[in-house]
Amino acid sequence: MAVIASSVNSLQLLVDEEVASLQYNAYPVLNRIQKKVAGQKVIKWNANVGGATVTGEATTADVATFSEDSVIGASLAIGTNRLRHSFQVQKEDIEEAKNAGRGALRDLLGYEVQSGIRAILEKLSGVIYSGTGIAADGGVVGLSVAVAAGIYANIDPTTYAAWTPYLNTNGTNRSLTQALLLSVETGILTKAGNYTAIYTSPVIVEAYKKLFSASIINPQLNNNIADLGFSGVTYAGRPIIADPYCTANAMYFVNEPEVTLYSYGQSNTQNNNGMQFAIESLPSSNPDALKYAIYVKPQLQVKTRNKGIAGLLAIQ
Repeated sequence: MAVIASSVNSLQLLVDEEVASLQYNAYPVLNRIQKKVAGQKVIKWNANVGGATVTGEATTADVATFSEDSVIGASLAIGTNRLRHSFQVQKEDIEEAKNAGRGALRDLLGYEVQSGIRAILEKLSGVIYSGTGIAADGGVVGLSVAVAAGIYANIDPTTYAAWTPYLNTNGTNRSLTQALLLSVETGILTKAGNYTAIYTSPVIVEAYKKLFSASIINPQLNNNIADLGFSGVTYAGRPIIADPYCTANAMYFVNEPEVTLYSYGQSNTQNNNGMQFAIESLPSSNPDALKYAIYVKPQLQVKTRNKGIAGLLAIQ
């Protein structure tokens, strides 16, 4: 059997095992969107921002004008920021675990690793929506930026109008109405876009249920028990995802094949289901404590902005 001399390498194997066995059910957006590993510090892709024109003319006319779509390089940085959880373990606890018997040390360190990964996934689930690209967000540029009117992936929609997603917002929060939902659906169709799911907060899901509660004519009776709840929530056949980490007062209409969560790949980590976490030891000023940091370097990509996302904001 191979002997692993480095405690960090041993912990990295433990991290890899935990990530490989992750169940993302508690993190709705992570559970549904595709995940990949990036090997470069910039995620690059070509964005077609339109521009080709069509001329109607007689067959006797000379062809004197030519045009084509503009294909612009889109890019998002990755690998220069991280989401980190750090922990320390007392050496006497490690020694005690060693003496306790087989598996005790693994349980001790495994608890710390599991807690760290959970904390990171909770933070990551939030910045996928609210991230603005700053270091405190792990560098993640979230859905709130992708759906806004400004620059995204270094392309300015004031220069390339086709790079603009549909957005319905307001200065103050409004009650969710069927008219607002229809306006978003119309806006998406006008841009020849699509959406496969709607992400929102549990509070907005409850507002949606109340909006259509009058449509329930008869309660469902099972063994003479009235069931007045909802077994699922959809709109136009698409699921409405109640995500506790979603931005408040918002609904994101997402075309999920257009959205990818990347994590930066490093030589000391493994690709597990498209996610790469790393662990490293930290200097310790306490001779009786070992300190470690678990971290991930993420980025979110909305590939075709005008067709990949739409927003209904300022609702309640």
